[in-house]
Amino acid sequence: MEHMFKTRLGWAAAMAAVMSAAMTGCAVEVVEDADCLQCSTSQQTVSASDPGEGAACAAFEAVRAQQASTAPWTAGTDRCDLGALPEPTRQASIGWVNYYRRMAGLGAVAEDRSDRSPAQACAVLLERNGQLSHAPTAAWACATLMGRDAAARANLSGSPGFPMSPWHSVRNWIDEARDLSNTLGHRRWLLSPELRSIAYGQTGSFACMTLGLGARDPRAPEWIAWPPAGWVPSAVMSTTWSLSRPGASAAGTQVQVWRDGVALAVGMTVRRAGYGDDTISWEVPAASDGSVYRVRVSAAGERAVEYEVRPTSCSRR
Repeated sequence: MEHMFKTRLGWAAAMAAVMSAAMTGCAVEVVEDADCLQCSTSQQTVSASDPGEGAACAAFEAVRAQQASTAPWTAGTDRCDLGALPEPTRQASIGWVNYYRRMAGLGAVAEDRSDRSPAQACAVLLERNGQLSHAPTAAWACATLMGRDAAARANLSGSPGFPMSPWHSVRNWIDEARDLSNTLGHRRWLLSPELRSIAYGQTGSFACMTLGLGARDPRAPEWIAWPPAGWVPSAVMSTTWSLSRPGASAAGTQVQVWRDGVALAVGMTVRRAGYGDDTISWEVPAASDGSVYRVRVSAAGERAVEYEVRPTSCSRR
């Protein structure tokens, strides 16, 4: 049986779900009201022979291979120079962002080449001051209007001595293990249907990614889940799971999770508005490779959403 993203939605939402499935490789089943017993069951599982596992692992390996061609930043002769960031490193950052977006059923974003220098100025600013801030002052070392402006509208990552790379920065933004603002803001922006372009700057230990927003992509799925439905390489799993859409934080929303048919105790958190779509989240302990996690999200007066996540180490292929 193929992967199933099961949802009790209207016709328009069902079509959006089908489009999402076409991008993620997961089959979609729209459950009518008459099938409501199926909606509530926790016993349906995904066959271990699902061919989607191989495709999910191959997609991850293809992007990871791109990382092998990256090279570190070279500092300029002056302490505040932008230095040189190799082209393969910039492209790897875009590759990772679009990998995660494809996994979530979203369209690719392009690089805003006009924002390269601001993003790099932001990274140098953080590097020379050894700290993260979206509001660096003019008193900071190497402060420029360009770098300070970029820091205010970018995802930031790093710490002194950390070996920064596109993989580390983008993975940290999606994973949100160090979500200091408690908003999941990095993830929500990178997986936003309104994200249109990005630009990447990196130094030895810090990274900045500027975010260009635009009109909401009409092809985007109604709900954006991370981890997404289907096979997910364990290297990109997170212990913080989330579901986003406008109005997701409606009163009375409940989240239920089963692992291989056994209910898990999860608590739901409503994340602060203002960072992409409204978002709810819950914690799931380190996911077990080969297990099936069924998620059900319901709210009073809304149709329930169900989907399955299946982590894989990719070592069984």
